[in-house]
Amino acid sequence: MRITVNGKETEFSKTYLLDLLSDMGVPLNGLAVAVGSKIIPRDQWEAHLLKENDEVMLIGATRGG
Repeated sequence: MRITVNGKETEFSKTYLLDLLSDMGVPLNGLAVAVGSKIIPRDQWEAHLLKENDEVMLIGATRGG
């Protein structure tokens, strides 16, 4: 299925958000994830089903001051 992650289209065979993040090797600490325009709470990543043409945005926390 086609999923867009941070503006880049990718093919992905699994259907759960956490699987996508794991396959991409994304560090999960300090990460927020939105699918479409909705933030997905961390405790729902494992059960959140992705659909064809979903747009996923990964937002990493940064340190600064």
